[in-house]
Amino acid sequence: MQIEEIRKQWRQIMTAKELKQVSELLRQSSERDILMQRGKELCAHTFVFDHPWDMERCLTPHTLETMKWNQVFNEDEEWTFMLNRMDYWSVLAKAALISQDTRYLDQAKDFLLDWIAQHPQMEYSLSTRTLDTGIRIVNMLECAMLLEVSEKLTEEELRQILNSVDQQMTYLKANYIEKYTLSNWGSIQTCGVIVSCAVMGKNPENDEIYRWALKELETQMQIQIGADGMLWEQSTMYHVEVLNNLLRVLEYARFYPIPLASRIQDKVHAMARALMHMMMPDHQIETFGDSDRVNAEDVMNRCAVLFDDPQLHAMGSDVCDSDLLVNGGMPVWRKLQTIPKQLPKTLLYAGEDCGITVRRSDFGQQAEWMMVLNGELGSGHGHSDNLHYSLVHRGVPFVIDPGRFTYREDHPVRVELKGMSAHNTVVLDDQPGSIPDSSWTYQKFLRPLATVVRDTPQALYWEGGVLTQQPQMTHIRKIIMLPQGCWLICDEIFCEGEHNVVSRIHLDPQTEVHGRQPDWQLKHGNVQLNYRHKGLPLSVKTGPCSLRYNELLEHAVFVSEGVLHGQLFQDEVFYGDDFRLEQAEVVQPGRGKLPEEEVSAWRFVRGEESFTCVIFHQQIYRGKKILYCEDLPLHNQACLIIQRAGLKKLIRLK
Repeated sequence: MQIEEIRKQWRQIMTAKELKQVSELLRQSSERDILMQRGKELCAHTFVFDHPWDMERCLTPHTLETMKWNQVFNEDEEWTFMLNRMDYWSVLAKAALISQDTRYLDQAKDFLLDWIAQHPQMEYSLSTRTLDTGIRIVNMLECAMLLEVSEKLTEEELRQILNSVDQQMTYLKANYIEKYTLSNWGSIQTCGVIVSCAVMGKNPENDEIYRWALKELETQMQIQIGADGMLWEQSTMYHVEVLNNLLRVLEYARFYPIPLASRIQDKVHAMARALMHMMMPDHQIETFGDSDRVNAEDVMNRCAVLFDDPQLHAMGSDVCDSDLLVNGGMPVWRKLQTIPKQLPKTLLYAGEDCGITVRRSDFGQQAEWMMVLNGELGSGHGHSDNLHYSLVHRGVPFVIDPGRFTYREDHPVRVELKGMSAHNTVVLDDQPGSIPDSSWTYQKFLRPLATVVRDTPQALYWEGGVLTQQPQMTHIRKIIMLPQGCWLICDEIFCEGEHNVVSRIHLDPQTEVHGRQPDWQLKHGNVQLNYRHKGLPLSVKTGPCSLRYNELLEHAVFVSEGVLHGQLFQDEVFYGDDFRLEQAEVVQPGRGKLPEEEVSAWRFVRGEESFTCVIFHQQIYRGKKILYCEDLPLHNQACLIIQRAGLKKLIRLK
């Protein structure tokens, strides 16, 4: 191990960051006060895990009089895992840079050396789980860099840290199991090993662990990330976790000759573009598949710099980001200021591999936005959310996914929030098609059917379906979204015999429900979205909701319930308060108006214009095949008729 070479390279990297100027910007940052508060708490061994991308946040302060790295609080081992990742070293670094007080760096050093002293041998325990070890080794080395340039480490102490990281990497490779190749656990570990090997001056040509990690990362990227750029695990939060770790590898490749295949960089860029679409108009992500509602602007800034991408920068922020400053320094911050902002032109994300469809009206803060899901199960982070939809109107979330709350095996809400009843789906006879039976496993899972996506400037048409067993139900959901803020959602449910059927629509916890059947007004602050239900009797109930880990709320849930006799057709209609809703008619010559079990037709009227959405539930196999709606001839499975200034236009959607 060439200590002097390592030190020389570290000092060059830290010098390039221009820490004096970084300190000045941190003092002006809106994060300053909370960073100093957290820094003081850490010096008192009080831990709060409140970073936006903490996988398992815990806002309740817990204090360790003496450092016990296997300590469990909140009856949740995830707290212990967070403790041993050591992400909080950066808080101490920022507090030191802001205050120029060396006690924060002294505390960071104490944490590092204490952990090493208590782990002379790497043996499995709560403090040495492989995922957390892969994260910790990079944090240890990045902390050591700052301690080194601040002349806080003796040569012997530096050797202790390097030897410990070496030992931990050997432990990671020895305990690497087959399933990690397909898991965020694996990619996070290999990213950690690659960065650590590079920072320690290793050469992949003669270092077995380094060479193994590089090869394994190539395999992981090939099978974990689809052509649509989305992580297969069906969780936006963990998509970002993997993305952040990959970004760190690419960032260190600017300073070290890390031999990465070019397709890895392409995959990472595709992941950033997918995340760009996942972001709601307020730039937060939906609580889809074990995710928290988190603002992703910091990730967009980081990606914009790395890929020199104006569209990603448009989804970022101009606010001084302390992570970007400390990790990238002034050169990265200056580069961010030079990248122009260009609003993305593609309003649709149709994830063919992940089964996620996102459509928005524009990329403004008050846009209309919809996410619809019909993917494969993915990993243990996947929820029973096939055919679930989330809606944002004028930039405000109204219809949502209720989140995850906890990973505790003993907490019933964990399994409840993973189940079908916690999503905007349909259940027959209280026998869901997908049944989670623990925090991570399933008793059974339904079969998704093919998805149809047809996008036009005037409207989006989406269609998907699922098959369930016992009872054998076919559920087809068809959606038309108008970018003006209107949605028609039709459910077609088929099952032989007589069955009890329940469907649910989960609302954002800040949404107030007014009105009564059939017309409801949903209010979120000063924004209103109207709702009309046509089908089984509807009531408003409450249920658990969690927008962030360890935070449990109540929210309103629309529940329709009744009896199905072989088949059932229901309409859910959402529209802005600047529209008037009318039911339209579809006429077949020689037969007259088609019944509701054959077609749904709704007219959204605003001033002198109207938008009539038509969705057919059955094939027209009797009588004349030509039909009429708004006096226009048609023969479609789904269409939109727009009327303006007395002129009518038909847009075929299917």
